[in-house]
Amino acid sequence: MDIDVTWTYAQYHAYERKRFERSLAEQQQALSDGLVTDPKSDPHGGYRIACVWPEEVTEPACALSARLAALLPGTPAYPYDAIHSSIGNIAAPGDRLVDPQRISEDRDLLDRLAAAVEAALRTPEQDAAARDRIVAFGPALLAPRMALVFGRPAAGYWSLHRVVHAACRAAGIELVTAWGPHLTLTRFGRPATPEEAKPVAAALSAWEPVTVTPASILVGYYTVEPEGFRVDSYASFPVA
Repeated sequence: MDIDVTWTYAQYHAYERKRFERSLAEQQQALSDGLVTDPKSDPHGGYRIACVWPEEVTEPACALSARLAALLPGTPAYPYDAIHSSIGNIAAPGDRLVDPQRISEDRDLLDRLAAAVEAALRTPEQDAAARDRIVAFGPALLAPRMALVFGRPAAGYWSLHRVVHAACRAAGIELVTAWGPHLTLTRFGRPATPEEAKPVAAALSAWEPVTVTPASILVGYYTVEPEGFRVDSYASFPVA
């Protein structure tokens, strides 16, 4: 089931429970069958709106990403600035890399995304929801193509997710939504056997759950290259 940004929080919460069960099944699959190369590791770029989290969750996630890269050579460690939760993405035309310094179309779209986020944060609904944007992060899980930290949001976070999508639609922009607030730790750059996957799962099991609220909303663009993954900020809006 795909996520629907028009859902109520109760509908999202029901989806979240099913998504968690699916994530547990994916971990068992990875341990039974091994890991595979994620096709998203092929070079490409795109535009992103994301929640940036405070250091009490971002620092341990970044350290865990580096640990996974050490366990699986050829798999990238995600840098600190790339550890966040996507609200929505747009692939660049032809999967090319985004370059707002040189390509006017990139600047124009990023400006429109930034204006939409600014409008979303000014809505009365967000004033009322601001105190309830918390997300509980944990556990950290293995999947055949990636490793992640699962997030369970309160109603205020889902409200934020919805109004950002609504503001983008009002501006004529359709975002591809994320399936929920999770932290991608890495996407596997090469296959690995079930034996090789075991120490990865063991490292993930050491994750300590943490509950946080967003620090800011990032509008930017991502780049996937052989050297790894990065996200460049174009505009940032504090929400703490």
